[in-house]
Amino acid sequence: MDRIYVLDRVEQRHPDVSKEDAAHAWEHCIRSTQRLGKEPEEHVGIGYDSSGRLLEVIAIRNERGDWLVKHAQTPPQERVKRELGFGRRNR
Repeated sequence: MDRIYVLDRVEQRHPDVSKEDAAHAWEHCIRSTQRLGKEPEEHVGIGYDSSGRLLEVIAIRNERGDWLVKHAQTPPQERVKRELGFGRRNR
């Protein structure tokens, strides 16, 4: 299993999201995708924390292949939901 580390800045910028919340949401993403053109390789996802809240999470992989969560917030931004294909209507 991949290890997940969360930067301190997540809690500093979003006091309502703990490191544990962010790690749990990344581990339990319901949808994620790699962001093209980002260096280092960056992934964005939406997942549930242990309380059932939806979180937007951004993570990168380190040189060992572990995940480093650099951003997490709730609720997910509309632009991130669109990026992940939520809310699209079938035509």
